[in-house]
Amino acid sequence: MNTLTMRRPNTARLLLSALGLVAVQAIGGAAFAQGGGEADASQAKAPPTARTTPKERVTARTTRNAEGRAAARGPQLTEGEVKPTAGATTTRAERRAAALDRYEASCAANRQGQLSRGGNSDAPECQRR
Repeated sequence: MNTLTMRRPNTARLLLSALGLVAVQAIGGAAFAQGGGEADASQAKAPPTARTTPKERVTARTTRNAEGRAAARGPQLTEGEVKPTAGATTTRAERRAAALDRYEASCAANRQGQLSRGGNSDAPECQRR
């Protein structure tokens, strides 16, 4: 045979087939290692409980309702037990009068040219060149 006419084996195909065989063996071993899916008869079910009477159900329901009502009306997790200690120290009229005084003072300062037209007076664009 001539070396020019002989075909070289495709290495990618050989590599993929070898990896496929390894993957099948790994998955197959894990599948067969699992059990048959049958449970032990003694552990398959919860132990039987006695049936409750309607009167027992009513009493249980009323106690659950009372507990839920107390929990809903009591302090919530995010609220805590914090009571506000600070109260209003001035009346609304006093606050309005103080605001009016500040407003009149700023208007007078603006009329006299004491207030800048905005911006920072220390900014480079406000400096003289």
